[in-house]
Amino acid sequence: MPMISPRYCPDCHQKEAGFSLIELIAVMVLLGIMGAGATLGISNVISGYTNSKLAAATVSKGQLAMLRLSREFRTISQITAANATSITFVAMHGDGVSQTYTVSQSGQTITMNDGAGNNDVLTDQVSSLSLAYLDSYNSAALATWSATSRLIQLNITLNGPSGTTFAFVTRVTPRNIY
Repeated sequence: MPMISPRYCPDCHQKEAGFSLIELIAVMVLLGIMGAGATLGISNVISGYTNSKLAAATVSKGQLAMLRLSREFRTISQITAANATSITFVAMHGDGVSQTYTVSQSGQTITMNDGAGNNDVLTDQVSSLSLAYLDSYNSAALATWSATSRLIQLNITLNGPSGTTFAFVTRVTPRNIY
């Protein structure tokens, strides 16, 4: 009897192994849908992380500016000009040297000018800087410094990521004004 190869055997009913073309296409479509969903989820996580990192940097800038201004305002010995958006003052530092400074908003920055032409940028991303002057802690805020004023209220608003804003408020009592 001659040998016949199984593939040519008309009486063989073996099931062929492998995947059909339809099955392969269905699997590729499902993997594509799952990949798109995973990409969207990862994108949201990365966006949230980036926004929180930028927000933390903005808050840090605001806190540092408030700390610097609070310390400078505590050393004030005389206020020569003050309104709701800027203040010019003489500060007495520990070494006994007096220095005149002007703090104001310039565009989106808060600058402190030392009178010798040096402008220190205290922070950027500034939406607003406002100053108010009070006679006592519970008194009404005034737009200008008066002889009876004893407190300075400092308000800074910074622009954060994705249209958010951060507000910082403090009150400072100058130590050297009698």
